[in-house]
Formats: sequence, C-alpha cells, structure tokens
Amino acid sequence: MKTKNTIWRERLLFFFLGAISLGIGGLLLGAASDYNASTLNYGRYQISSWATRLDQNSGAVGAFVMDTVSGETRTVYMRTYGKPPASRAVKNDLKKSFHSID
Repeated sequence: MKTKNTIWRERLLFFFLGAISLGIGGLLLGAASDYNASTLNYGRYQISSWATRLDQNSGAVGAFVMDTVSGETRTVYMRTYGKPPASRAVKNDLKKSFHSID
C-alpha cells in the first residue's frame, strides 16, 4: 500500500511532466506557425501597365509594381514614343528588385 507522501510525489511528478510536455508542444507549434506565415508571399507584388497619348504623333507607355502588403507603388518602366527626338526610354528598372527601384 502506498503512503500519502508517495501518492503526492507521483501526482506532482505527473503534473510537472504534463506541464513540461505542453510547454514544449506549444513552443514547437508556435515555431512552425511563424515559419509558415513568413514564407507565404504569393501575390505580394503585382504589376500593371499604362499608356497615354501626348499629342497626335507621340505618347508614353510604362509599367509599375505594387507591394500589396505595404501599399507602396513604384514605377519600373517608362518610355515615350513618337518622332525620333521624343522616342526614348525614360526609366528602365525591370531587372532590379523592388527595394532597389528609385
């Protein structure tokens, strides 16, 4: 037959083992959920194009990229077209990362 002290020791042992197990499980689940949240960037950056007519013989075209998380928009490409002096690339940052675009 077990004594009263032995029963209390077993209960405390099982309580602390359960608390430690829950703590470790919580830490592991928390680490896993943070890892998955930081790797999901699908659709974060979106691109759109535009065009406008400046006069009868010239116009401009371009593209911009928007960061859907911060709402920041940056122009990555702009070109004027028309007669030779007006036809030129004003901006071409197509091969740069979003954060390095001026």
